[in-house]
Amino acid sequence: MALKRVIVALGGSEYMDAAVAEACQIAGRNEAEIIGVAVLDETLVDPVEPAPMGAGSAAADLRAERQASVEAGMNEAIARFESMVAAAGIPHRTQQIVGDAQEALSDALRLADLAIVGIRHAFDYGTIAHSEDFLGRVARGSGRPILAMTSPARRIDRVLVAYDGSTASADALRAFAVLNAFDPSIVRVANCAEDDSDSGSLLEEGMSYLRLHGHTVEGVVLEGSPSTVLLEHAEAWNADLLVMGAVGRRGLSRLLLGDTASAMLTRSDVPLLIRS
Repeated sequence: MALKRVIVALGGSEYMDAAVAEACQIAGRNEAEIIGVAVLDETLVDPVEPAPMGAGSAAADLRAERQASVEAGMNEAIARFESMVAAAGIPHRTQQIVGDAQEALSDALRLADLAIVGIRHAFDYGTIAHSEDFLGRVARGSGRPILAMTSPARRIDRVLVAYDGSTASADALRAFAVLNAFDPSIVRVANCAEDDSDSGSLLEEGMSYLRLHGHTVEGVVLEGSPSTVLLEHAEAWNADLLVMGAVGRRGLSRLLLGDTASAMLTRSDVPLLIRS
């Protein structure tokens, strides 16, 4: 299935350039349009704290000054996006939103095929950081695949797919297979051994589906905590992308819930493709 609409989160961090560069590669491959989404989440401009008595006016002035700085950072990110995408000759437009960042990104994804977001600081223009499970919550709320980019951008050649047989991990594997987003030379399916699972059967199940889509595949069984061994294996194998489900009941699919979301999204130096 060809992608026709790609959403890019326009943040002010170093991850944005990698996200835009990857979006241009994917959109060019699919003759797709790119929509750059910039969100000014006013709850992140500064902490909501009561001002001391008599200091309300000064606090309001300081907040207005800070908001103006944040707006300038957002406009700079939009300008950089438009310059990069125009240079690549990709059809594009921008959306500028004031409001809750999670809701804005989820809404933008309703009629889109893929979102590409910086793995950290999705809409950071000098604001307070989003909560560490921000992308996990967007994935769960939207039901769309999200590519969380690290920096700098890299060619996606070696792909590690976490598969445990759950619906969530199957959805992630299928999203990777059917979206014409990457052209890897090798895809490695990983299963973390659990007492109640048949790792060999699960690996063959995942690999056979990827073969149907023309991928060269291999499998590996990993021992240990999924949130630890998957990242270790991805880095040791020099993976360019790690694919996994965002929700689910079994080991690999719990990775983007609660505390483990923080571990993956704050520690990973490998781009993540996640889907609920």
